[in-house]
Amino acid sequence: MKKKTKYIFAPPIILAWAAVFYLQFERPWIGAVGQNLSPSLLPSLLRHEFFWLLWLAVPLIVLAFFQGRFFCWYICPLGLLQDLLPSFRGTKKKEINTLFFLFLFGFGVFSLNLLALFDPLVSVNRAVSVLQGRLLAIVVFGGPLLIILLLSVWKKRWWCFKLCPLGALFDWIVHLRARRRPEENRPASPGRRRALVALGAGLAAGLSWRLFNRRRGPEISSILRPPGALAENEFTDRCIRCGSCVAVCLTGGIQPVIFQTGLEGIFTPQLNPSRGECDEFCNKCGQTCPTQAIRYMPLEEKRNFKMGTASIVRSRCIAWSLDKHCLVCAEYCPYLAIGTERNKNGIKSPVVIPELCRGCGLCEKQCFAHPEAAITVSSRGAGTIITGGRS
Repeated sequence: MKKKTKYIFAPPIILAWAAVFYLQFERPWIGAVGQNLSPSLLPSLLRHEFFWLLWLAVPLIVLAFFQGRFFCWYICPLGLLQDLLPSFRGTKKKEINTLFFLFLFGFGVFSLNLLALFDPLVSVNRAVSVLQGRLLAIVVFGGPLLIILLLSVWKKRWWCFKLCPLGALFDWIVHLRARRRPEENRPASPGRRRALVALGAGLAAGLSWRLFNRRRGPEISSILRPPGALAENEFTDRCIRCGSCVAVCLTGGIQPVIFQTGLEGIFTPQLNPSRGECDEFCNKCGQTCPTQAIRYMPLEEKRNFKMGTASIVRSRCIAWSLDKHCLVCAEYCPYLAIGTERNKNGIKSPVVIPELCRGCGLCEKQCFAHPEAAITVSSRGAGTIITGGRS
């Protein structure tokens, strides 16, 4: 009886991972089905990159059934980085902490998808953005990778065998054929009672956090999302915090969020106009987003996508408050969304035309006012397509 319960959680864990990947990466399929089986349904499915990547994962699952952690030892880039470092202590291969996996999965049912956040390939992808030399990305994305590597120096591949959810998946697959293997080569099993406690704790923590966020009530976020970003709730669900958009942003304006939107938005991207504007002729963030949390838009559509709306703080504006000629924001605006009015002394001063403003942030970036820009961009009106004006 004990041997039967030892492996009882293997099939549910594998199905759980399948559900996670399907819901996280394949929700564009659900959106396509919502088109009522229109003629564009099949082409839209075939064009989506995860239609093909899903099948590329099948050989790895099959390989794990026969070779266990083959991916971890010979393919995973994070594992390779750890192997390149010396270690003071070794780690037994059977020390995998599947309880951590179950907690992450339970938490993600009601709240943030922590499985994707802790995924080794996503972690490496985040670290790549560090190569862009942007300070915030270095701290936010490079810090976790540095901690993982330091832990490996203390104890060989400690993170892989204690916390990595992908490694837990491979070990659960091994459980399916563990009866044929010698006892010393079997991955450790947490036992049914401890597994249920870990899963229950994750469910309770995720539900509690979701209820806490609802209790705080709806808030209008001041966070500017990249062009093409989905509605906020769907965006934070779909985004896997991989940092790809941060890495490809031409101006450096896309930066990771820390705690401005609470735990739900941690590590998600925002457009920070003080660092860089959204370039009029760039749609790389939509091209590179693996889950289409930032949906891809053709360049013409992207140029008419409204990320937010600029507004002028007249008390800080050189023209409005100091009676000096300054129309830098109007000169730089690529969408002719800043007009002029005369102030009380007859000096031409800038005014925003909201129906033309895309919220690209170039005006805020170029504003001469110090220490704070006199023109700032908020998320007001985000998500709409502007049909009039210059395109």
